[in-house]
Amino acid sequence: MVTHELTFYLAAALLVALTVESCVRLLKRDSFGITVVVYVTVFAWYFVDPFINPEQYDYLPSFLLGQSYGQVLLFLIGFRVFISVAIGWIVRRPSTGVFVTRGLSSEQILIGAGVLWLGLFAIGIYRMGGDVMGAVFPIDSRAGATMWGRGAVETSGSGFLISSAAYLFNAVTAFLGVLIFFQRSTFWRLLAAAMFAITLPYFFLEGSRNHFLAAIVPFLITYLFYGRHFLIIKLAILAVAFVCLKEGFKFVTEFRMAGFRDVLAAENPYALMDEDVREKGLNMIQELCFVDVYLASGDTSPAYGARYLNELLNFIPRVIWPSKPLLGIDYAIWRGFESEDSETGVNTTIASGMIGGGVLNFGQILGPVAAGMLMALWSGLLIRWWEQRQSLLRFMLFMLGAGLTFNLGRDITLLVLWPAIFAYFFVRLAEIWATKRFGLPQLPTVAPANAGPVQVFAGQLSQ
Repeated sequence: MVTHELTFYLAAALLVALTVESCVRLLKRDSFGITVVVYVTVFAWYFVDPFINPEQYDYLPSFLLGQSYGQVLLFLIGFRVFISVAIGWIVRRPSTGVFVTRGLSSEQILIGAGVLWLGLFAIGIYRMGGDVMGAVFPIDSRAGATMWGRGAVETSGSGFLISSAAYLFNAVTAFLGVLIFFQRSTFWRLLAAAMFAITLPYFFLEGSRNHFLAAIVPFLITYLFYGRHFLIIKLAILAVAFVCLKEGFKFVTEFRMAGFRDVLAAENPYALMDEDVREKGLNMIQELCFVDVYLASGDTSPAYGARYLNELLNFIPRVIWPSKPLLGIDYAIWRGFESEDSETGVNTTIASGMIGGGVLNFGQILGPVAAGMLMALWSGLLIRWWEQRQSLLRFMLFMLGAGLTFNLGRDITLLVLWPAIFAYFFVRLAEIWATKRFGLPQLPTVAPANAGPVQVFAGQLSQ
């Protein structure tokens, strides 16, 4: 159905043109090329699902699909126009931060991250009643207890602390994956790899794909640019990793509500799934159609930024703000997921997508442009961190942010970005400590031992 719409081809053509522009900029060692991560995100969330699940779009009116891809086009235009402004406003501002001082080695950074990881891991095990295996392998997923599980509507002060610890644990795990490639000795490299590997099963089995991606994607990107294998070998390994993620997430979406015990006990786990099971959750163009219908129905009206404001203020604990709005509940109820047995009033929340969120806030014309502006601001921050990559700490921030960008395709929300925010505080504390201990700042180059041609290219992109 989507291939019958002119706006589909216009949006696709603009996306290809912008992607080519970013890739050319990358080849010219221009940091502007970092915007390619946004274009990959748009492609994955808005252009893939109609071709892997075409039957889900047969009942949608043609005009609705045409309107939605017109909004994708507006998003891309808004992003490309505003990214230049964002770069001038964010990237070119003089830095008031202190990065890394002499004497602060990658091993010291690993020790700091490792101590934080160990402390959070110990708290998580304590919350599991001392069950170490249950903490690392929560095979009951959402049907059982997890290290950082809590009620959907937590009214106690501890709920805020648990959520904060969970986000920080996610960020530190991502940092450990990046630090593997910058350790100068086998011992420290293996130590970082061990802590990273121990944590990954938790993020996979607890059932949240975005948390797992936030932990694993920075590792994969860093491996691509700084791994010691030949490029062809690295591409082959990444291809295998992509297939494993694709297949693994099928099991996550199918069994996270009931747990993985039956899967682990089965001789052929695939026999437990339907033969034609496909990837789920990439249907943001479908949700954009529903958002347009939601507004047109008169059941809601543009919030004029109120939804974004609620997202921004969501960090305030409910014990302080008892009437804090629940995010996205009205849309989930309208979509038919109301449940009297749930404390939130719905049995699941529905992501409206990064463009759909803009439409709900500012309407069908200005909304996609507003979403593009927000993504431009985020991209400007990523480019700034990339240009500060002479600091290993800032390089780690960039890798974490790049890994989180894909998750923003479901919703532009702090619920996705909290790991980067907590990671930023960790980096600033490390920089302040290093400044007081070692004196005047110095920016050592980020380069692992035995750096090859790909690593050198990655290190020179914006120089």
